[in-house]
Amino acid sequence: MLDSAALFLALSPGAAPEVPARLCLRSGFLCFNRIARVMGFDIPDEADPKAGISLTYAEFLDAVARMRQVGFPIERTPEEAWPEFVGWRVNYERAAYAVAAAVDSVPALWSGPSRHTEAPIAPIRPGRGRPPK
Repeated sequence: MLDSAALFLALSPGAAPEVPARLCLRSGFLCFNRIARVMGFDIPDEADPKAGISLTYAEFLDAVARMRQVGFPIERTPEEAWPEFVGWRVNYERAAYAVAAAVDSVPALWSGPSRHTEAPIAPIRPGRGRPPK
């Protein structure tokens, strides 16, 4: 959910529902950070924007390509959107990865290092229309 809001604001700031997206991000990263701290992880009160994120630019480009495939309205180039996306994700990535590892979450793309031996599971987009009965 947080990545969706960050992607929307970074790629399509004019079309994004700005207040709900920003509220989603703010409340989400505050919640993740508090949960991670309660679990005993060292999460700073304020993220350091210079610290960067673990997610790579190539992974970001893959997400942008998938968004284009479904006709998502993109206003900025990936090059323009990347710094904005990093600026949002740096606020929650460290806590999200810590919590995901601690609860042994499903090995999904963008969810951080995992104890699972399988490769991360990419999202599967269902076909158009109703599923067959």
